[in-house]
Amino acid sequence: MSFFAQENSSQLLFERFEQRFAALDSLIFATEDTIPDNSFHQDSAVYFQHWIVGKQYVQERDSLVSNKVAAEISGLKHETGLALTGQTYYRLDESLMVDEDDAVSRYKAKIQVELRWNFLHSALIKRKGRIHEIELQGEQERLGMDKANIAALVADHQEYYRQKYDSLLAGILQHRLCNLTLMNDAQMYLLEHGNISSDDMLQIINDKAEAERTLMGITKTYPCAASLTHPTGLIVEIDSIGLMHYVQTNHPDLHMLQLQSELLVQRMQNETYWRKLSISPFVRYSYYFRTSLPNSTNVDLGVNFNIPITGESGKKRAAMDAERMIVDMEYEQVNQKIAENIHALLQDIERLNRTSQAELKRLQDLQKYLQIRSNAYSNRKGEYNIILRAKEYNTYLLCWEKLLAYQYQRDCLLMTLQTYLPTISVFDFCVGTIIE
Repeated sequence: MSFFAQENSSQLLFERFEQRFAALDSLIFATEDTIPDNSFHQDSAVYFQHWIVGKQYVQERDSLVSNKVAAEISGLKHETGLALTGQTYYRLDESLMVDEDDAVSRYKAKIQVELRWNFLHSALIKRKGRIHEIELQGEQERLGMDKANIAALVADHQEYYRQKYDSLLAGILQHRLCNLTLMNDAQMYLLEHGNISSDDMLQIINDKAEAERTLMGITKTYPCAASLTHPTGLIVEIDSIGLMHYVQTNHPDLHMLQLQSELLVQRMQNETYWRKLSISPFVRYSYYFRTSLPNSTNVDLGVNFNIPITGESGKKRAAMDAERMIVDMEYEQVNQKIAENIHALLQDIERLNRTSQAELKRLQDLQKYLQIRSNAYSNRKGEYNIILRAKEYNTYLLCWEKLLAYQYQRDCLLMTLQTYLPTISVFDFCVGTIIE
C-alpha cells in the first residue's frame, strides 16, 4: 500500500470514530430520555392482566370441582342401605325319584324376593363426618390445581420480564458492538502496519465475541437504544412481616399438609367398629309351585346380622393417628424451610436494590466524566487516542448493562416470591420507588 493510500485509509478510519463519538454524545447528553419506562406501576399492571386471565380459569375450574363435590355428597345422601334380592329355581328331585320331602312340603319350583335394610351402611350413620371428608378431598384437589395455576402465571410474567429486559439490553449491546467493531478495525489497521502488538487486540476480539453471543441469545430483534441520557432504576421495598404472615397462613404446601392432617382426623372419626358390623332387618316373600297340592306362599320377617370378631378398626385408627403425627412434623419442617427460603429471597432482593443504587451512582459519575472528556476532546489540539476514548464510552455502556442485569435479577426474585402466594399478588406487599 502506498503512503498516500495508507494516509487516506487512516483518515477514513478516524472520521468513522468521530462520527461514532458524535452519535454517542447525542445519546448520552440529550435533553430528553426515551429509554422505555421501567416503573413499578407498569409491571404490576401487566401482572394484574395476567392475574385476571388466570382468575377466570380458576373460577371455571372451581365451579367444576364444586359440581363434582356436590354430586359425590348427593350420592352419599342417597345411600339408603336398602337392597332387593331374589331367587328362583326348579327342583329336579321329583323327576330323578330322589325327593325325600313329604307330600305337604314337596314343591317343584320356587320364587323368592327379599327386601333387606342394612341401616348401619346407610347415609344415616356418620353422615356429617363422611360429607366433611368429601369436602376436604375437594379442597385438596382445588389446592393442587392452584399450585399449577400460579406456576403458569409466574411463568407468563417471567417471560414478560425477559422480553422487557431483552429489549433494553439489546438496544445498548448494539451500541457497544458498534464501538467494538470500530476498535477492532483500528487495531487491525495498526497491527497490519506494525505499530502495535496483538495483546490489546485479542481482548477486543474476546469482548466483541462475548457481546455477539449475548445479543444472539436474545430471541427477538430490537432497535438500538434511542437515548442513554437519564439512567434510572427501581427500588422495591417489601412488607416482609405482612408477607411472611400471609405465607404461613396460605402457602399451598402448608395448606395441603393442614388439609391432610384434618382429613386423617376425620377418617379416624369415621373409622369405627360399626362400619364392619351388619344388622339388617328384612322381609321375605316366597312362592312355591307344588305338584300334588295347591301352590303356597310364605312371608317372613327377620334380622340378618354379621358381627366380625376383629380389632381391625382400632389398628387402622392407630395407624392413621401415627400418620397424622408424621404430617404435623412435616408441616413444622416445611414451615421452617419456607421461612428460610423467603428470608434468603428478601435478603437477595435487598442486596440487588443496593447494587442497583451503586451502579446507578456509577453511571451518573461516568456520565459526568464523559461530559468533561467530551469537552476536552472538542478543545484538543492535535491527535489523541481514539481507541481509549471508545473504551470510555464502552465502560458507560457496560455499566448500563449491569444495571439492567441487577434489575432483571431482582424482578425474577419477585416472581419467585410470587410462587409462595397462591391467591394474592406479590405487588400487594411491595412499594416501588424510582431512583435517579
